[in-house]
Amino acid sequence: MLLEFLILSLILSAIICVLLDRHYSYWKRLGVPEIKPKWIVGNLMPLLMQKGFPEFMYQLYNHPDAKNEPFVGIHMFHEPSLLIRDPELVKNILVRDFGKFCDRHANTDQRHDPLGSHNLFFLKNPAWKQVRMKLSPFFTGTRLRQMFPLIEEVGASMDAHLRQQPLDDEHLGSFELDAKELCALFTTDVIATVAFGVRANSFKDPNGDFRRHGRSMFKFSLLRATGITAICFLPHLISYSGFNLLSAEDARFMRKTIKYVMEEREKSGIPRNDLIDILIEFRRSALEAKASGIGNQYEFENDFLVSQAILFFTAGFEASSFGMAISMYQLAKDPDIQERLRDEIKEALIESSGQVTLQMIESLEYLQMILNEVERIYPSLVFLERECTSDQAYPLEPFSKMRVPRGMPIYIPLYGLQLDPQFYPEPEKFQPERFAPENRKSHNPYTYMPFGNGPHRCIGERFAYIQAKVGLVNILRNHRITTSERTPQSIQLDPKSILMQAKGGIPLRLVRDPLGV
Repeated sequence: MLLEFLILSLILSAIICVLLDRHYSYWKRLGVPEIKPKWIVGNLMPLLMQKGFPEFMYQLYNHPDAKNEPFVGIHMFHEPSLLIRDPELVKNILVRDFGKFCDRHANTDQRHDPLGSHNLFFLKNPAWKQVRMKLSPFFTGTRLRQMFPLIEEVGASMDAHLRQQPLDDEHLGSFELDAKELCALFTTDVIATVAFGVRANSFKDPNGDFRRHGRSMFKFSLLRATGITAICFLPHLISYSGFNLLSAEDARFMRKTIKYVMEEREKSGIPRNDLIDILIEFRRSALEAKASGIGNQYEFENDFLVSQAILFFTAGFEASSFGMAISMYQLAKDPDIQERLRDEIKEALIESSGQVTLQMIESLEYLQMILNEVERIYPSLVFLERECTSDQAYPLEPFSKMRVPRGMPIYIPLYGLQLDPQFYPEPEKFQPERFAPENRKSHNPYTYMPFGNGPHRCIGERFAYIQAKVGLVNILRNHRITTSERTPQSIQLDPKSILMQAKGGIPLRLVRDPLGV
């Protein structure tokens, strides 16, 4: 009996090995260059070993088997996928043939995680197109001009907060702070006021509800990192995991806050030209369509509305605050760049009679160059992903005779492209001049995409830059940034975060040094 059991076990093991070998030889059978996978985990082993998403994508892009190839076959766990390396092929997928790659591959479970699955980032077509069209007015030039005074009001509050800090005379009349936390307090207050019409007052109460829940939403434990990995690479299985993007406490806070603000706004009847006004219009149009018997592509009610607010809240404060903090770090490390920037800010303030206006902010060309270079080295998203949605297999000619089948995931490693010395010499060196107007003409736009590209390009890009500029101007108009004894030699990234996120704080010193304008 034991002998029969052993023989049966050997036979079953052999069959499983043959099936796995055939499954993982998918790319070899098609004659497509590949990065050889390991059984079960595919090419995800570095990520599972806590290398972090940025390093993982960088290693895939620069793998010896991928060098000089326009694309390579990979396996994300069991699933055959494509890693795209050639800018022209990137352009085809994101722009020229967008209709055949119009959905992201990543997804959450609609039934168990409505707040995660209903936001614009995860929505599939046609709902995505419908929702994006309705949200886009929030970022028009007119709306940005209307909300700018609110952004600058928060900037002025930060300036006042910094000028009230006691100085340490032993360090040239300066004080130490965590740049990461300072910028998070600023962007939290900006998003709270321009999107929700709420004054969060984070500088006075750094542990207030908005900042506390924002901090919680971006705290990545091992369990949370595992859930995010599944959303990105195993979305078909996420419904079995019970994983939600937000904790129960954070979800309750957002539902309660949005419900309260919307009810108060409807009672007052006074528009504020913010996100809440748009969400109210969403709901009103849905109710009118339902009452008239017109079928709606999507139910613009309840958790759908809260989901859009969550996306604006999280994207609006975390990505921008990280970019601001890294900019402060780079300015502290390179005093010459900082001096040139402060001169530009001083000249602009003289021109605007000391007022921080939208026109003044958008005239700061060198500051824009600095932010562009920060986004090149530290893109908020380290990769883009799409899924082939074409009913007919998509041809990769002239790159290959292979045709991409419907449903196959496509990954574009931004972190690899933007640090490729072929496109950006000395890629790890911080050089804002790369983005001077005369130099940008030589860039291939599909090697620099920190906000994505094509119809899926982030609709909040201009807002993000305005917010970051206002914050940095209000820091630099009365202070000079220097390193402290605790400033790290290089930024350590959090290996558990899918976003580009610093591990720990970023200690810096601010020296009181007004520009006098």
